[in-house]
Amino acid sequence: MSDEALLKTNIESGSSEPLYPTMVESPDLRWSFIRKVYSIVAIQLLFTAGVGAAVVSYQPFVTFMTTTILGMTCYVFIILSTCITLWPLYYYSQRHPVNYVLLGIFTLGFSFAVGMSCAFTSGTLKIFEQLDFFSLVNGFNHP
Repeated sequence: MSDEALLKTNIESGSSEPLYPTMVESPDLRWSFIRKVYSIVAIQLLFTAGVGAAVVSYQPFVTFMTTTILGMTCYVFIILSTCITLWPLYYYSQRHPVNYVLLGIFTLGFSFAVGMSCAFTSGTLKIFEQLDFFSLVNGFNHP
């Protein structure tokens, strides 16, 4: 890649200084990393929403989790195991296949924790509260 491609300027600042003066890697590598990170986050969000919706919509599971001691024990166990999963995830962060498996386990546990937390409340009210908060933070207006 030529040096011209790496020396893009910041149009908004009005100066001709390079946008990333200390960047030594190619922009393609940078953009592939950004795509990878956003893909992982999008998959995690979709998986969490799907598992959370499935947990809340299956009424026998909601009844079990909210009315029995064993259900509360499972709830606490899943929350603690999700937090404990962060330790090996930090330790194996540079090991390629292991970190994806641990991230999947963390996402699964977190998804069930979100679903069970929503099972203790009315789901529609929380969805609208979160939509209002998202709108407030990002400046969007929903109908």
